[in-house]
Formats: sequence, structure tokens, C-alpha cells
Amino acid sequence: MSPAATRRYIVGFESWTMYETIVLANSKREAIAKAKAMYDLNGLAEFSLSDNANEPWHAQYLDREVQS
Repeated sequence: MSPAATRRYIVGFESWTMYETIVLANSKREAIAKAKAMYDLNGLAEFSLSDNANEPWHAQYLDREVQS
């Protein structure tokens, strides 16, 4: 993976209901940080409902690099 490449992650959290969004990041940690910032800025506007989750915040790699 090149230094400029980022990957797509689906990131979510559980609060009685599971919510998820897709972000571009270099790691799971960065993806979660970006999703938390999006939530802090816009609330649930960037998130959709989901029924997948085991942890309060999670990130899953979505299989492709995106060149920036």
C-alpha cells in the first residue's frame, strides 16, 4: 500500500440501535476517529441503521484502496 493510499472502512457504533457510515482512512483507528468526529459534528446525519455489531465502536475494511 502506498503512503498516499487510503482504504474504505465501514464504521459504526451501538446505542440501543446500530448506526454505520463509510469513511476513507489508513487504519481502523483512524476510521473510528473520523467517524466519531463526523458524529460529533453532524450527529446521525452521516449514519445509517444497521443490525451488525458486537462492540461500542467498530471498523471493518471494505476491500479496496483509494488513491488520493
